[in-house]
Amino acid sequence: MYSLERMPGTFKDHLKKRRTVVPSFTEDDGLKRLLKLYKSNRIRTTKYSFLSFLPKNLFEQLHRFANVYFIFLAALNFVPVVEAFEPEVSLIPICLVLTFSAIKDIFEDYLHVG
Repeated sequence: MYSLERMPGTFKDHLKKRRTVVPSFTEDDGLKRLLKLYKSNRIRTTKYSFLSFLPKNLFEQLHRFANVYFIFLAALNFVPVVEAFEPEVSLIPICLVLTFSAIKDIFEDYLHVG
C-alpha cells in the first residue's frame, strides 16, 4: 500500500530543517547548487519587453493629442481634393517625432534601470 506521507530523509525536508545564509557570490560549488534551488530575488522595473515595445509605445504615443492631430493631417493630405503638397512629405515630421520618442523611451527604459 502506498502512503501519501513523504519520506523523512528527502533533500527538501533537509532544507526545511536547516537554514543556510550565504552570499550569492560564493565560490563553493555545493553552496552554488543549493542557491540554484531558490527563486531569484531580482526586481525588474522595465516597462517594455522585446516583443511588447512597439505596440505599447504606439499605444502610449497615440494618447497624445498632438500626435493624433498630425497623423490626421498627414492622412488628410492623401485625399486629392484637400491635398496641400506631396502626401509623402507630410509623413516625414510625424514619423520623425514618433521615432525619436521611441528611441528616448528605449533609452530611459533599458539604460537607466537601477
